[in-house]
Amino acid sequence: MNSSDKLRAYKNSNSPFVSLFWWTLIILSLTALAILSWTSSIYIFSNPQEKTPYKILTKLGRLEPIQKFSKSAPPQSKIGYRSARELLESDFSNLTGIHLTYQNEQLLKNYIQNYKDENSIYYIKGDFIVTDIRQLNDTDKITKGLAIKAVSKNFNRTEIIILLPSNDSTPKAKIIGQEISLKSNHFSSIVHVSVDKKEKTIFTAIPIVYGPFKIKDSIVVNLAPPEVLNIEGYWPIEFKK
Repeated sequence: MNSSDKLRAYKNSNSPFVSLFWWTLIILSLTALAILSWTSSIYIFSNPQEKTPYKILTKLGRLEPIQKFSKSAPPQSKIGYRSARELLESDFSNLTGIHLTYQNEQLLKNYIQNYKDENSIYYIKGDFIVTDIRQLNDTDKITKGLAIKAVSKNFNRTEIIILLPSNDSTPKAKIIGQEISLKSNHFSSIVHVSVDKKEKTIFTAIPIVYGPFKIKDSIVVNLAPPEVLNIEGYWPIEFKK
């Protein structure tokens, strides 16, 4: 038997093993792809507050619209309605760095998911003095409506940014220096917490029952849930200095 015949005989004798190797490789590759697809899907559906998952879920129409809650059946909070001071001293004290980042991710996630998890909401109430006001725009996470910045009347270590989403044209209210109140029937939910350079805690809140919101006697804003968020926007929103 010459060398070419020997080589042919060797290849023929090993062909079943070669086929088995390639089939095994293909099956393992497909299994790995299936596992990767499955874990990716779980991650996307579990983290709608992140930019890429939110965009994917929005494009696929897999996110429920942000809900307008009724005053008779709002999301339940295990701690009820708290003042800015009570929230700071009990639930948001000493939150910095990675812990604050994680808390804000959960606050946004709960808002996007319409507070489907029990007791996942924090309500804020109290009296505040307005320090600034501006229209929301395309750079903000909520792009239509008003934003009001105010300092707590009874606890100057905290400020609040009240977001008033609205599809209507909002009035240019001259209310700086005036008092604004968040009452229990506003159901104002905390969606973000931050600390500024002066170590003052800033709460961002949205009245989640929407509907008419009286800024002052002559100014009422008709609130409506945002149809979609600009997930690229940042909280807290900025005001011109």
